[in-house]
Amino acid sequence: MRLVTFTADGGPDSGHRFGVWDGDHVVEPAVVLRAAAVASAGESAAGRAPEVATEMVAFFESGAEGMSQARRAVEVASTALERGDSLAGVHAFDQVRLTAPVPRPRRIRDYLTYTEHAAGSGLEVPPAFAAMPICYKCNIETVVGPDDELLWPSYTDQLDFELELGFFSSQGGRDLTPGEAESRIAGVTIFNDVSARDIQLFEMGLTIGPSKGKDFCTAMGPCVLTMDEVDEWSIEMSARVNGEVWASGTTKNRQFSFAEVLAWASLDEDVYPGEFFALGTVGGGCGLELDRWIQPGDVVELTASGVGSLRNPVGAKRVPPAGAGLTSYHGAPAVHVTH
Repeated sequence: MRLVTFTADGGPDSGHRFGVWDGDHVVEPAVVLRAAAVASAGESAAGRAPEVATEMVAFFESGAEGMSQARRAVEVASTALERGDSLAGVHAFDQVRLTAPVPRPRRIRDYLTYTEHAAGSGLEVPPAFAAMPICYKCNIETVVGPDDELLWPSYTDQLDFELELGFFSSQGGRDLTPGEAESRIAGVTIFNDVSARDIQLFEMGLTIGPSKGKDFCTAMGPCVLTMDEVDEWSIEMSARVNGEVWASGTTKNRQFSFAEVLAWASLDEDVYPGEFFALGTVGGGCGLELDRWIQPGDVVELTASGVGSLRNPVGAKRVPPAGAGLTSYHGAPAVHVTH
């Protein structure tokens, strides 16, 4: 199933609803099952309708029972549509606005698991890469969803997209084995780890960070594809800019599995339902590796088989108010990788 968070009134920050994207419609399981109960047995049956999650993370936590209820709701909605009946909780896809699947995840970790990306970005791959997945933690307050504008900060001249996939945890845990972690993965979505490359490399010269190079905008979506429909090693991905393919790749050539990433994250540390774990950029999946750079007004579209496409326009470079920031910062050297 493709799980979504959406608004039906066009509002960007209010009225978030949980649904299943099924063809040309989005189905709200909680609303559909209640409406079906009322339609078959009257208003008194509403209280006997099954309790169904109305929010993405709660749905992750509901496990197999929640999946069963969601499938049932989709079946009920499909039957109603075939009959030409109207049913509360069934929305035409073109009448809703998708947001990030979890608009504010509890935590986001972005790992580097593709050797090709590390080498293609001009990095020396350290011995630690073979021993463990390594991440930085993203700013959860900057998550945007499908069709939202990608912010271009005032302090960078080299904005970059990153073609990534990641997964949400469905349950928490601590000191998990990879076998235990495997059952705690809810599903996958596309992740665009927007990067300010010049300041990123400049600030990380101190071997700290990234910070300003990453913490301003992160795009996710359009849906969460549940793990029963995912082969984590064979998802085909591509990046288009203004309709032109700039990059393509696959999730095949990674150093660690989903379960290994989650198990390592949980060692001596609690993980929680609804956390997000990105797997890093696929080889060749960013402008830095290509030495090709997006510009204001461009449209970036990242696609993953089964998940769909995450489309975002690139905003204009921000102009800060007078006196903002530090007079000691005069910009960062441009970055160009030599292959």
